[in-house]
Amino acid sequence: MSSAQLQLDQQYSKIMKNHPFGVALYRPLSRSIFHPGACGYFDDFGKWNPIAHLESDVAILNKKGLAPVEDEIEKAPVEDGIKWGPKTSSNVRAKKISLSAGVDSISGIPVGVSAAYSYSVDKDVGALLLTKAPIVHEHYYHTSPFKNWCRSNALSILKRWPEVKRHGLWIVTSTYTTQKCGINMWSSHGKSIEVGFSADIAGIGSIGPSTEWHRSRTDEGWGEYTAKGADAYVVFFGGLKFQYSWVMGKSLKHSTGQPVFRGDTGEAEGPETIAFVPDPEDEQNSYNIDCELHLAEDDVLPPPADLDDEW
Repeated sequence: MSSAQLQLDQQYSKIMKNHPFGVALYRPLSRSIFHPGACGYFDDFGKWNPIAHLESDVAILNKKGLAPVEDEIEKAPVEDGIKWGPKTSSNVRAKKISLSAGVDSISGIPVGVSAAYSYSVDKDVGALLLTKAPIVHEHYYHTSPFKNWCRSNALSILKRWPEVKRHGLWIVTSTYTTQKCGINMWSSHGKSIEVGFSADIAGIGSIGPSTEWHRSRTDEGWGEYTAKGADAYVVFFGGLKFQYSWVMGKSLKHSTGQPVFRGDTGEAEGPETIAFVPDPEDEQNSYNIDCELHLAEDDVLPPPADLDDEW
């Protein structure tokens, strides 16, 4: 059974799917352990358990019983000048607070802020993500090299890390990181979250200037993360999720138990079966491996070449 914390992680990723950046992380992860090329799984408590990094030296991968990536993996240029305004779930309403009447001193929002907003929901659960600029986007092009690697190493992974039978396996192919972020998710009808900003912004803008935010001390449920040194926190990621499903005998009859994953369900067209491997505990049975894509909108293909380059 998944923990209450994991359920919060999954709920947050679900309601933030209105943003085209992949899977939203309720508890951001350090880039030092979670960046494109990382392979691992999320356990029952939503904790990331690393298995390998696909760009590691061959000797390191071989020591883990894994083969290296045989196909060329192509990295996109790093985008490091992105600025975001507040990111909210689709049901959140933003209302600008008049500063002419002054900001309530009890809230803890400084009097000198340039703008203040109240965020609320009428029903269901709302979420708010605040980030400090710049946002850095790193990602690989194409998915085939990662599918091929998983296909080649599927049995080795199953033998050495049997936890993937329950939790599945992730290969991270893209991340959006920031030096500082704040996250709140709430469900109380009529409750509002108040935030002051050092520069005027759109309340639910996709892009905003670099600003500092000041949250109300009376609002509960905040998680704030500040990276140290050159590190950063991942707030969205994209990747390939592989599910190991038990197959009885040589038929395609699946077991009724469903693995637990962090994140929501896969793409609308459904998972792609990429391989079958024998059950290490009973070779008369087997596992089939399904792949689901959870990618940001621009994480698959490189940009088209200029027309002049084709002549």
